[in-house]
Amino acid sequence: MPYFIVASYAVVLGLSVAISGYLSYEGLLRSAHEITLPLVVFLMTIIFSMDATISYFRSTERSYRLPILIWVVAAFFSIASNFNFLYSNFMRDDVIQNTLAEQITVFRNDIGATRHALTSTETARFAVEQRTDLDVEFDNLLKQINDPLRPGCGEECRSHMAEIERILGRSVTNLAVPPIGSDPEIVNDWYTRYRSTAEEVLEHSLGTTSAPAIFALAGRIDSALLEYDSVARLLANKDGLSALPEMSNLSQDIERQANELLPEGVSVKHETIDPTLGRLGEIVYAFQNGFGEMPNPVATAVSLVLASVVDLLPFLLSFALFGKGRLERSERKRRDGGGRGTIVE
Repeated sequence: MPYFIVASYAVVLGLSVAISGYLSYEGLLRSAHEITLPLVVFLMTIIFSMDATISYFRSTERSYRLPILIWVVAAFFSIASNFNFLYSNFMRDDVIQNTLAEQITVFRNDIGATRHALTSTETARFAVEQRTDLDVEFDNLLKQINDPLRPGCGEECRSHMAEIERILGRSVTNLAVPPIGSDPEIVNDWYTRYRSTAEEVLEHSLGTTSAPAIFALAGRIDSALLEYDSVARLLANKDGLSALPEMSNLSQDIERQANELLPEGVSVKHETIDPTLGRLGEIVYAFQNGFGEMPNPVATAVSLVLASVVDLLPFLLSFALFGKGRLERSERKRRDGGGRGTIVE
C-alpha cells in the first residue's frame, strides 16, 4: 500500500508539473521572451522539489516550514502565469472588440473635433467663401458665353469677368476676349484657359496663408475617419489591435499639426490612445483586466481555479497522503503482527 501511494503521488506530481509548466510557458512568453524556457524550467524544478520535500519531511516528522515558504513563492509566479494564459484565451475576442470600440470612439471624436476647429478658422472660412463665389461666377460666365443666340463674350460676360477679378483682387489675363458671334469652340477654349488662370491666381493668393495646409490636414482627417470607422473594418484590414499604435501615432500627429495651424489662443488636445491596451497575454494587463475591470467575473473565477489547481493539487496531496505516521502505520502493523508468536503448551 505505501508503495502504491508513493507511486500514485509521483504520477500526479509529474503530470501537474508538466501541465503547469506548459501553462506557465505560454503565460510568460510575451513578458519574458527569450528567457521564458529557462525561467519555466527553474520554477517547475522548485515546485517539484518542494512538493517532494514536503511529502518526505511530513512522513519523517521533520519541519517543512522552509520548503513551504519556497513553494509559495514559486507557486505564486506559476499560478500568475497560468492565469494569464487561461484568462487571455477565455477573453481574447471580447477584450479586443471592446478595446477597439472604445479607442475608435476616442479617436474619431478627437480628430472630428479638430477638423471642425480647423475649418472654423477665419482663414479657412475666407478661402471657402472665395472659392464658392468664384465657382458661382464661373458658372454664370459659362452660361452667358454659351448663349445659343449670342455666343461669345459681350457686356454681361464682361461684368462677370469684373466680378471674378474683384474676388481675386487682381486682373486675370490680358488675352483677347472672344466677341459676340465667335465660334463656340473658340469661346469654350478661351473659357477653359481663363478659368484655369483664375484658379491658379486664387491658389497662389491662398498659398500665402495657412489655408492650403488647413485643407490638406482636413482631407487627411477625412481619410482617417473613413479608414478607422468600425471594429469590423479594423479586424478585417488591420489585424485588430495592431491598429492601436497607428491610431495613436496618427492622433498625435494630427494634434501637433493642427495646433501649428490654429490661431493663437486656440488649441486642441487629443486623448492619448495607449497602443498596449487589450494586450492580453501580458501578465500585468491580464490581472488588471481580470481583477481590476473584471468584465466577466465567471471567466476570472474559472481561470483562477484552473490556474491554481495544477499547482495546489500535489501540494494538498502531500498533506493528505503523507501525514504524520501515515505511511509507517501499515508497515508497523505488519511488523507487530509478524512478531507475535503462539504459545503451545
